[in-house]
Amino acid sequence: MGFELHSELFIEEAMDLLRDIEAPLLELEASPDRKDLIDSIFRAMHTIKGSAAMFGFEDVSHFTHDIETTFDAIRKGTLSVTPEIIELTLTAKDCIREMLLKKDSSEELEKRTLLLSKLSRISGITQKATGMPEPVTAIEKKQSGAAVPYHITFIPDRNIFLRGVKAHPLLADLSSLGQLTVNAVLNDIPFLEEFDPEQCYLSWKMDIVSGSPVEDIRSVFIFVEDYAKIIIEKKTDISPTEQGGSLKKMPAVERRRVDATSIRVKNEKLDNLVNLVGEMVTLHARLVQESNRERLPEFISISESLGRLTADLRDITMSVRMVPLSETFSSFNRLVHDLSKTLGKQIRLVSEGGETELDKNVIEELRDPLMHIIRNAADHAIEMPDVRTGKGKEREGLISLSAEYSGANVRIRIQDDGAGLNKEKILSAAIARGMTISPDADDAEIYQLIFAPGFSTAVQATDISGRGVGMDVVKKNLEKLRGSIGIVTEKDKGTTISLTIPLTLAIIDGFMCEVGRQPYIFNLSLVRECIAFDDKADEISVNRLVRIRDSYVPFVNLRNTFSVSDSASPYPQIVVTEYEGNTIGFLVDKVIGHCQTVIKPLGKGVKNAVMFSGASILGDGSIALILDLQQIIAQTEIADLKAAEKSALYDGG
Repeated sequence: MGFELHSELFIEEAMDLLRDIEAPLLELEASPDRKDLIDSIFRAMHTIKGSAAMFGFEDVSHFTHDIETTFDAIRKGTLSVTPEIIELTLTAKDCIREMLLKKDSSEELEKRTLLLSKLSRISGITQKATGMPEPVTAIEKKQSGAAVPYHITFIPDRNIFLRGVKAHPLLADLSSLGQLTVNAVLNDIPFLEEFDPEQCYLSWKMDIVSGSPVEDIRSVFIFVEDYAKIIIEKKTDISPTEQGGSLKKMPAVERRRVDATSIRVKNEKLDNLVNLVGEMVTLHARLVQESNRERLPEFISISESLGRLTADLRDITMSVRMVPLSETFSSFNRLVHDLSKTLGKQIRLVSEGGETELDKNVIEELRDPLMHIIRNAADHAIEMPDVRTGKGKEREGLISLSAEYSGANVRIRIQDDGAGLNKEKILSAAIARGMTISPDADDAEIYQLIFAPGFSTAVQATDISGRGVGMDVVKKNLEKLRGSIGIVTEKDKGTTISLTIPLTLAIIDGFMCEVGRQPYIFNLSLVRECIAFDDKADEISVNRLVRIRDSYVPFVNLRNTFSVSDSASPYPQIVVTEYEGNTIGFLVDKVIGHCQTVIKPLGKGVKNAVMFSGASILGDGSIALILDLQQIIAQTEIADLKAAEKSALYDGG
């Protein structure tokens, strides 16, 4: 069990390293002489190779060895960086990922064999097609600089064998970096009757003379530094045979168990934690109801204190699930790079706002929509270099990703400087497919047609786009996230697609109201104020406008929207919200106030519920529906209300 657990740890760490080398590889194409990029790629491959051997991933170790050897030659100046080497290394990265995920196949093996053959032809370095490394001799030690002597102390924890760690591969990997002398320390070995064969009683003192950077020596121990004391010291003596020389102490390898600023937690554990916090929020709501009913001061005090603790726990739990968008944004650099090669275009991706954070579950749902939008922009929007030049544009097309907070939402924009959407072409394709289009449809409605299932303006489908699936995926995933999509386009200037997504899908601050004795919940971040409503004094004829101070605000009568037949409240109120830059009111029978809301999805059996984004269980076990303001506004034709507002202001002037 321990070995399996730490094999999983190796896979996670190796996946991180593979992600980390993608950006340097793409940067290396533009700056092939940057030694820092070359060194970072080499170190990552070296670490994966050594650790893979230690944890039994021999095929990964052998294959990675050949890639490492190529970059070692580049470091030494005997080989130059070429676009083909970069492409092969990117492909090798994908191959390593497939091997780690145990998705190996005969096709993958053939792909690796061909890749190593191409790499061998380019580099002139003899490599086996199987990826098996040749034995390392003293002459072949991986040294790139002046030889420096180091003294290394390696004291593993007693239970390190139970974690699946083997010492021999570490020492073998270390010996590949230079001339190594190893001395085992036997002082802690107990008498036979006390000896436990599953415990490690040995430690090692080693001297190495290496031309490799000290970071390479540290990287040998990267997967055992949590379970061992490791000290690396630079010797002031230049003679490797002298053992009594003074030592210049260097900083020890940082151990993550000492500097526990970050830890790895499985997604399932985080999801379980959020679910438990949600249950606690619901239980607290019940406690509040009971305490208010009994009117016992001590009971109420306990309820309020527990409420503060629950709110803090909720905020901390949700913050743990928030991750920055930077990793997601940077992952699309490879996509754009590959699309550029495939389409024969010059495309550059830039991003900003990567520090913006979203719930990890939201980000997972966002990857596919962003990928499809970028693919469509590269294939349909960005023109060929010669066409761009003819339009007075740069030969290189630009796709930009940006993110920013917008209240309780995050707005992500995908912008290109391509040809823009062709309205006539979209209309023709829609008519050809028998789609119903209103003669009064405006540009925004026409552009929304690109999200219809099966819709495409492409004459011929390709591996990249043209099947009418991608943008349909965008719409469906955004609906699942309770998000919205906006499109702004201009001919030969480009297109901007805006995605507005809630920060989290789990727990929010809500604002509860009643309409016809049924509780409903607003997202509190959208609520600006509540005002009493007098239909005789405030309503302007049938235009549903209410005067708030010096301006008229359109409002939606939720009793009419939900077809409530119960008698209306004698004291109705308007909940004033601000949504996407518009101030809009909602007429309700009763305002209850703030509540912590655990969002539960509506079941698949619920029909005609487009105006609700979910539901929440209240303290008494009843259900409150969460209002989707965007859908309610669309259903009540708020655009007409805005037009009425302008008319009223004109008449009043």
